[in-house]
Amino acid sequence: MLTIGWTGGMAAGKSTALKLFAEQARLEILNADKLGHELLRDGEIKQAIVKLLGEEVLGEDGELSRPAIANRIFADRELREQYNAIVHPTLVEQIKAAIAEARERESEDIFILDAALIYEWEIEKELDYIVVVRAAQGLQLRRLMDALSLNEPDARKRMASQLNPNKKSEKAHYVIINDNDLEALERRIGFFVSGTLDSLIKKHEKELAAAS
Repeated sequence: MLTIGWTGGMAAGKSTALKLFAEQARLEILNADKLGHELLRDGEIKQAIVKLLGEEVLGEDGELSRPAIANRIFADRELREQYNAIVHPTLVEQIKAAIAEARERESEDIFILDAALIYEWEIEKELDYIVVVRAAQGLQLRRLMDALSLNEPDARKRMASQLNPNKKSEKAHYVIINDNDLEALERRIGFFVSGTLDSLIKKHEKELAAAS
């Protein structure tokens, strides 16, 4: 199974692009964000987070509130690093296990890891190819401010917590531009599916044949 990492900065539109991709190709998608949500229900992890950030990150239902956590950790780099040290090791191990399982399956399907932090986690070598979805930083900033009702300084802090988009693009095998034109994005996804993806699959098949 061909494994592809699908990534991009905050509000770059990677989820919109992936939805369009899934309409044009048969995909198995692992969403790292959803996996992270599930981890927050783990008793030990939850307890460690509350110890680090305080009970104010608990919602009325007694569960961890992701918006409350985000407000705390994006305002304090040291807290963010400590939080990541609690959550990310387990999350990354689960992701690596899922990729390994996908590789073992004999299927023509494509396995997609949908994750914003592929490069930050240094797991790009676990995947065959990486696709980066990116937008102009000004557009990305406005989208993030609108989506989360953030002021500009807070939005910039969140964007700065991830690897610079230029560096992500330099590392990627393929870059898809999302400039707020849905029809143009759909065409770009179409070109990727009909052209680039086919060549990647053929290359992958040749490499597998040579290895066997």
